Amino acid sequence: MSRTTSETFDIIVIGAGHAGCEAALAAARVGASVLVMTPNLDRIGFMPCNPSIGGPAKGHIVAEVDALGGEMGRAIDRTALQIRLLNASKGPAVQALRAQADKTLYSMAMKEALELQPGITLRQEAARTVEIETVGGTRRVSAVTTDYGNRYRCGAAVITAGTFLRGSMIAGEWKAEGGRAGDTSSSGLAMSIGDVGIRLRRLKTGTPPRVDARTIDFSLTEVQQGSPDPLWFSLDGRKGNLQRLELPPLPIYPESTSGWRNQLACYLVHTSEEAHKLIADNVDRSPMYNGNIQGTGTRYCPSIEDKVMRFPDKKSHGLFLEPEGWRTTEVYVQGANTSLPADVQIGVLQSIPALRNASVTRLGYAVEYDAIEPTELTPWFASKKVEGLFLAGQVNGTSGYEEAAGQGLLAGVNAARLLGGQDPLVLRRDQAYIGVMADDLSSQDFIEPYRMLTSRAEHRLILRADNADDRLSDIAFAAGLIDSQRMQAVEDQRRAQESLVQTLRGIHISPNANTNSLLQSMGLPETTRSLTAEDYLRRPDVSLTQLMPALKEIAPERIDGIDVDERVIGCAEIDIKYAAYVEKELAHIERIRDMEHATIPATFDYETMAGLRNEARERLRQIRPSTVGQASRIPGVTPGDVAVLVVQLKRAGNPGMRRLERSTVEDNVAATGG
Repeated sequence: MSRTTSETFDIIVIGAGHAGCEAALAAARVGASVLVMTPNLDRIGFMPCNPSIGGPAKGHIVAEVDALGGEMGRAIDRTALQIRLLNASKGPAVQALRAQADKTLYSMAMKEALELQPGITLRQEAARTVEIETVGGTRRVSAVTTDYGNRYRCGAAVITAGTFLRGSMIAGEWKAEGGRAGDTSSSGLAMSIGDVGIRLRRLKTGTPPRVDARTIDFSLTEVQQGSPDPLWFSLDGRKGNLQRLELPPLPIYPESTSGWRNQLACYLVHTSEEAHKLIADNVDRSPMYNGNIQGTGTRYCPSIEDKVMRFPDKKSHGLFLEPEGWRTTEVYVQGANTSLPADVQIGVLQSIPALRNASVTRLGYAVEYDAIEPTELTPWFASKKVEGLFLAGQVNGTSGYEEAAGQGLLAGVNAARLLGGQDPLVLRRDQAYIGVMADDLSSQDFIEPYRMLTSRAEHRLILRADNADDRLSDIAFAAGLIDSQRMQAVEDQRRAQESLVQTLRGIHISPNANTNSLLQSMGLPETTRSLTAEDYLRRPDVSLTQLMPALKEIAPERIDGIDVDERVIGCAEIDIKYAAYVEKELAHIERIRDMEHATIPATFDYETMAGLRNEARERLRQIRPSTVGQASRIPGVTPGDVAVLVVQLKRAGNPGMRRLERSTVEDNVAATGG
């Protein structure tokens, strides 16, 4: 096919999933001209698997994406069917929001955001190759060609191809090319990436069947309602600045809640021994067990057959029935990911009492696809081998919409910063879950798809979802990702929170009969000594929401003028209750920060470095860490190796090494757990 078009853009984003959307929006918001190309403009921000956003660690990432000016939090706030706070009975570090989405409306919301963002052009075309030119010995991106034969010139490209690189779908004996049902795979783009020396590996993911809600006996399920209290992922949602996208629900769902917003319920069912026997008897027909799937799947989202075979003593597994939209009868069977043949899938579902007459609208299947080796990346998601090439999302070997969004935002803004001659924006492990993920992916080896977990973040008490705005808004504003109005809203929140804490420090609660009677009447414990409201709040059986009405009686002159929302109250309470732990954590971060500021040149020669063990030399040469801190976290690199590295960098006059003289390298490495 002859080439018909040749246009020039600053950045081309290949793919319009969750990573591609955030990459394009971030790049355009900081001033770049962006072309987004995707094979199907109706699949922008599409949810091919679970129609939900958030959860432990994932919800933290969504809060960070919002703080950095991203769209995911706003989109889910506009289109949620239901929202809940998970781990509410646990500490604030692991509490996280999770929302069910109307998947069609969510896609519409993301498409609308791209269409209304100045600087973004959308094209329904599939990328075929990324062209690379060599200038002065450096390979760099120059253009992208498409299946239509068009050639678009660019200074940088962000590949967010998801599961489409040589993707194939498999269920039982059935197999077809494609990254998801209804969409074809991309072999040419995979070859284009491999041709420049970027290493690829084969991974696997999966999706469960969907059933018709009209064939479910909801009376035999456990109902899971949404939150009766207002909950929002985004600052704009909390401030009432969003236009909701909502439709009247179909009357087929018997349980729904209303109040602060309309919500649909989800439903819990359990597998049976009959289902487990059916799976075990047919496991040889599963591609995961008969060798037809070679890719590695994630251990944190196993298939139903994997769960049954790995845990033979477990009599049942929970499955959640989750509506996919206000106006659809399709229900997602969360927890039933599978690549079993159709007859087995249907038999397993119909062995569950509530699903005895279930009609399966879509069968589950596995997807096997190419992903790049994550150690090909820098911590800002740039290729180490091709200048101007960035990668984000599942193509990097990760799983999850939220992980993809965080990567996409960072890749997009850094592609724009590269073209503007600016240093990359790098988020540290003590600044963001996105920083933890970026560091993990660029320094660790993973044999399976990467999933963000709260346990991966050693500073999780600092990296709470509730303080994402406070942690990241200054960074976002300096980078041009948020405007002055948004920054002012964050500063207003900070001042309100600080003022509330100061007010609590100035109120004294006396141990007299009247005060104790008042406290008891509001469900609060008595006090036997005089103390400030701040100290009283540190008691584990006291919450600030309970305490505020009591303080209006005790010190009305101090409280009556305070007008704060629930978020400010919640954040102030966490700051007070966990102040000692936070202070200790901040001191630990300060001890190791010098290592994160000590940079290593990308061209540093490890081959001739004396005193370095061979294993460390090989790992450092392969990964090429950007800082001494990152080098200390590479498996196979010991504290002694890091000390040798620092000595050599000091001899070379590398900037930042002098700061390490204030504390020994060995102590810093020990502090990081290296």
